[in-house]
Amino acid sequence: MASFPETSDSYPIAVTSYDTALCVLPPIEQCEHIDSLRELYDMAYGRWPAHINLVYPFVSPEHLSQARQQIQAQLQRNVDSSRTRRIKLDSAGLIKQRHNSTAIVQEPQGSSDGPLKKLRSLALQALGHRPKPHNFHLTIGQTEDNSVSSLEFLLSKVRLLPTLEFEIGYLAILVRERMSGEHSVNRMRLWDLVNVIPRGTAKMTAIPDYWLKYPLASSADMYQDADRDDMSDSTTAFSRAIQPGRTFFFDKTLTPLTVSSYNVLVDSEYPPAQDRDHLLLSTLQSDSAKADVLILQEVSDCFLSSLLNNAKIQNQYPFTSHGPPSQSDIGPLPSLRNVIVISKWPFRWELVPFQRKHKGAIVAVFDTVVPGGSLIVAGVHLTCGLTDGSVAAKKVQAQSLIRHLTHHYLNSPWVIAGDFNIATSTHTIHQALQNKLISSQTNNTLAAIESLLSEDGLVDAWLVARDEQCSEADGDDADRLFDGEQGATFDPRNNMLAAATSVTSHNRPQRYDRILVRPQRALRITGFNMFGLPAELNGASVVPSDHYGVRASLQLLKPTEQLSPDHCETLNSLRVELRRVPHLATRELVSVLSRHCMFLTEEENTRRRLAFVLLEEVVLEKSQKGYPNTADIPLVMVAVGSHAMNVDTAGSDIDCLCIGTISSKTFFKLVRQRLHKAESQGIRILRKVEASTGTMLELSVNGVPMDLQYCPAARVVERWFEFDNLPASDPIFNLSILSLRKLKPYRDLLYIKRTIPDHATFSLAYRCIKLWATQRGIYSSKFGFLGGVHITLMLSWVYKRIAHDIDTQNSSPIRTDDLVTSFFHYYANFNWVDDIVFDAFFHKQKPRYHRTAREPMVVLGFHAPNSNVAHTSTVSGLSLLVQEFKSASLRLSEPGMTWQDFFEPPGMHSFTGMDLGETQFLQLYRSYVSIDIQFWGRTLTKGKSLVGWVESRCLSLVVDINKFFSNTEVRLWPARFTKSGSTATSDNNDYHGCYLIGLQKATTVPLGMSSSDERRAAKQSLEKVIDRFLTQLRMDEKNYDTSTSWIDASLTTQHDIQTRELRLDDREWGDYAMEIEPDSDDEEGLDELDDEDADLPKLPVRSKPSSTSTPVSTTKLRPASDVLNRLRWDPKLDPADYIIGYEDRFLGTRETSLEKWKTEQTDEEFIPQHRILYFRRKFNNEGDGRGELIWERATRIDKIFGSGAGFGS
Repeated sequence: MASFPETSDSYPIAVTSYDTALCVLPPIEQCEHIDSLRELYDMAYGRWPAHINLVYPFVSPEHLSQARQQIQAQLQRNVDSSRTRRIKLDSAGLIKQRHNSTAIVQEPQGSSDGPLKKLRSLALQALGHRPKPHNFHLTIGQTEDNSVSSLEFLLSKVRLLPTLEFEIGYLAILVRERMSGEHSVNRMRLWDLVNVIPRGTAKMTAIPDYWLKYPLASSADMYQDADRDDMSDSTTAFSRAIQPGRTFFFDKTLTPLTVSSYNVLVDSEYPPAQDRDHLLLSTLQSDSAKADVLILQEVSDCFLSSLLNNAKIQNQYPFTSHGPPSQSDIGPLPSLRNVIVISKWPFRWELVPFQRKHKGAIVAVFDTVVPGGSLIVAGVHLTCGLTDGSVAAKKVQAQSLIRHLTHHYLNSPWVIAGDFNIATSTHTIHQALQNKLISSQTNNTLAAIESLLSEDGLVDAWLVARDEQCSEADGDDADRLFDGEQGATFDPRNNMLAAATSVTSHNRPQRYDRILVRPQRALRITGFNMFGLPAELNGASVVPSDHYGVRASLQLLKPTEQLSPDHCETLNSLRVELRRVPHLATRELVSVLSRHCMFLTEEENTRRRLAFVLLEEVVLEKSQKGYPNTADIPLVMVAVGSHAMNVDTAGSDIDCLCIGTISSKTFFKLVRQRLHKAESQGIRILRKVEASTGTMLELSVNGVPMDLQYCPAARVVERWFEFDNLPASDPIFNLSILSLRKLKPYRDLLYIKRTIPDHATFSLAYRCIKLWATQRGIYSSKFGFLGGVHITLMLSWVYKRIAHDIDTQNSSPIRTDDLVTSFFHYYANFNWVDDIVFDAFFHKQKPRYHRTAREPMVVLGFHAPNSNVAHTSTVSGLSLLVQEFKSASLRLSEPGMTWQDFFEPPGMHSFTGMDLGETQFLQLYRSYVSIDIQFWGRTLTKGKSLVGWVESRCLSLVVDINKFFSNTEVRLWPARFTKSGSTATSDNNDYHGCYLIGLQKATTVPLGMSSSDERRAAKQSLEKVIDRFLTQLRMDEKNYDTSTSWIDASLTTQHDIQTRELRLDDREWGDYAMEIEPDSDDEEGLDELDDEDADLPKLPVRSKPSSTSTPVSTTKLRPASDVLNRLRWDPKLDPADYIIGYEDRFLGTRETSLEKWKTEQTDEEFIPQHRILYFRRKFNNEGDGRGELIWERATRIDKIFGSGAGFGS
């Protein structure tokens, strides 16, 4: 038998026939939505299936057999069965033609080397051809024309299609069928299939020509329509036959889930007692007992009939495991004491019988509650009593139930609730052992049962919630309870029915009733409470039952995304240890934080909310009805920062970001006018700050400090209502670096709020860490310490990483106390030298971040551009942070530690006018550097500027001291001090304050007395560093005016500092931002303040070098940033052909290639774009010599856009 050659290069088969095609057909079950659009918009519908062409045109029909065999042989030799052949079409696009356009779906960008390209290459090689680039797509339809409305209409339809994702199992060969006559036909039929899967792996299944909607035999009947004359071969008739439709429903909102359990007590066998029925019914309808699923124990026929015939119960619980026995067609319950389940949701159930008669567990399966799975709720009532036999029976019953659940519902979340009848009081068990009522083996069995109920990921809801709230049943004498008696549900001391039925010694309280939860990454316990407690009625104590009811509140979780192996490896390399601290109580933490004003009062919260609403109305110029003026400029305004995260305090600013379609310069001119008009409503412009990141306005809105920034992004505004759900890869984010940097806080905020496991826990932990950092003097990002963004990013990563392990291992949820302690422990042991802090759930791999030598600490956010929020950190500051992290971690791990002792150590006192942290700072160091500021000028704004300017320079002195004295601990306290006797009123122009830097020998330096000469030399060197710093300050004439101010820096002792009688400076000078060189996108200059704002402080403006060339034109020149972007991104231009000339501050004019030019400010080679002098080609047209200038700032030549002097003619 002759065999085909490995390739067909010697005998190529032409691929020029439009009568055949080699293509990929998606599974028919995934084509429903696609074909519904194709039927209306695709001219080929009914003649072609939904397909992706691999080779079209293909071979002529007479060569099909040979072509198929050669392609099949080539695939069998080269296709690896272990490699994926899965493709994903989720990107909508348009192919423009002369008169209209074709709407398509295709693979996402960056998928050009996928299975489709591989299969096409193999097929063409088998036919003796070299593969060429090809646009793989699936056609949806054609637009009517190329108008914007027609294009966007069909494209919007295509964007709504579900993602098409499938494995390629075969290639389809289609051949054209032509028939002439009265009913002409021109359509594609399936000729044969080519198996993509290697031989023996799977068997192909024959497929029909399912796309041929109008077979030839019935075409005559189909076209008996008045519109027949309008049909042609180029279009397919729209079916007017009755077509079945589908209804859709919204996914269930993930709402809280509650499960209650109650033992209602059968206290007489016959006749049944009904005197407590009204109390039981009233209790079950109370707000504390209402649940989604209710499990009842000891239910009799009589009580069940009474319960299910109650109209309110029927409305609350329409589904039940057992019907009312009083109904004629329903039989009685099997036992005297029965377990039943009633629910608001439908369920199916089964009985798991135990060894003893009349004992068993009801297992209810809810298929509509948990997304993508089932919720299993088991109701139990174990054997009662504390004897050797009853305890052994309990163990066997518990094992039987868990074995059944594990065997049948291994991957589902469980809730096991009911009366476990397990003695928990250590006093009761001890007495039973002493009195020989139980053996030591039974004592071990009790412990084994407890262990059994905590295995397989089972979590006791009461244990989870006990530190969140006090137990209602503990009473006022909780201190007299023995271990195991807290949270008792059977309390003979306070419940007369329990006292009458108790069979244990001394009638001690027992926690018989429990709710156990196996979360399985689908549930989270959020609360626990009891009901059916004793109540006063006509002066007497009444109880509905001998047991108290229990209710657990749960939160349904969204299904987690499956992680790739590489992503799992990254996560596993970044472990965060969960530190459990059971001795700390969350309720005490809340109390301590409240005393330190870490929560907003209702009045403050309302005032801040109204301030934001007012500013939004003014900036957006909303109408009286609250809607923006439709004729005005499209703008949106959002809150970012602590206010948006709901972690702000009374002293926090509200950060606002405005996004619009106009330039920054125009926006701030416009918004200033609107703000001035609104002065009567309590809005004042305090100051305008200009920096490399753009312009910011500091405002006061009815006394609330607010910051307003702006981001020009027209496309973002146009798609604002879908912005929150846009992926990071969406083309809408192809913006300038400045715009992306402005949007980054809001985008990061959305991601954090969307992925944080529990906002309440996160918020409480954030406030706790902020208070700690403030007390310890390390809460100030401008001084190189922690800021709000630092804490948010660092805490969110720790929380999410721990929660991931908790969900995986089905452990008990994370309390705030555990989270804070884990935070301190993780960062106390973090390798800051080699590692960076980033969210490995967002960044699937370690981010590519170029770390400079000036960044000892790196904390990255989420979205582009990648920037280090800790860029102001210093070596000494980081050393201090690590020291504080370790100290906090050790203190919180001490067994007897409480939150009050942590924040308010006993025996410590503070100086007058200071908190404990400042007092400890002034007592800790032997030497200090005092940076003194005196101001006696007339205008308050100049005083603010002076203080802010000196404040911004303090960090440089810290860096210099640490540089020359690496063995010295250098600590700058992030607050100003002033004399106790000085007034704090803002209208007093005379001011005297100081910043203090503490100095002492580092703890790592071995102790030992250095010689007096060494100490004298060190002191002289230190004084030189201080003098150099002071000289630099005094020589800055722009910020330092000797006629109105005085600055000094000196080395002083602890004794001298304490004799000054300092206090914290509470004068509200306001923040001050130093001017940074403007970035290229703002190089045309930002709007200056109007004349009426002359009283506001002006930021120093950098003087430009005088130009030696006279511009030849006064026409506006396009900025260098536009030219740079054009040369980089225009597909017709090659960036490698161009040179950038720029001004170096020390070396003069220098040149570099455009490819090497860095635009990221964090890059070590970054050069501000306003330093660009010209762009030129590398070579002239002849390929030798210096290339021509295409843009020059001095001569205003612009050969790219034609602005300025144009081509210089």
